[in-house]
Amino acid sequence: MKGIGVKRDLEIKGASQHTGRGRVVNNVLWGRQALADQDCQDRADVKALTGRGTLSRLRQKLDGIDAILKQMRDLSEKSKSVPGLSFYLVVHQKNTTGYVFLRWRQRMGSNRHLSFEEVEELASDLPSELRQWCMAASKRAVALNEEHQQTRGDIKRIRVSVDKAPVFLYPRSPISTI
Repeated sequence: MKGIGVKRDLEIKGASQHTGRGRVVNNVLWGRQALADQDCQDRADVKALTGRGTLSRLRQKLDGIDAILKQMRDLSEKSKSVPGLSFYLVVHQKNTTGYVFLRWRQRMGSNRHLSFEEVEELASDLPSELRQWCMAASKRAVALNEEHQQTRGDIKRIRVSVDKAPVFLYPRSPISTI
């Protein structure tokens, strides 16, 4: 991951605590904090111990995000190691929301970002095998981007449902105070 050196400390990109109206904007970061604190359990999750409750679904979605990120990084590394290719895939991350996506970047010259359509045009001049690899990599990158966005949306829906759920407070038993 990229980091910014700040007084000998490493600040992880995307792990910032940007808040809007007192809330963490990055839903994945919220999910990781909720798992650590187990906030979902505090909302009287009736299926908490069955493996089907909110906490379980949140954990599954966060594991899915991690798997998608690994696949994105692997595809990016593969694209950088292809000989004769003047562009490669790079993993981008938005600081505030934590949204991660794959994007093509030109290797030589301006080192600018390329759209998937521009890559298709550039790949048309490449040998057949290389062109096929580029098209397959582009399709995979688009699929991973969509899958990541869908999973982030699922995490956001879980967060909304947790925020809307009523908090159940039960009085302490008089027996437990003895």
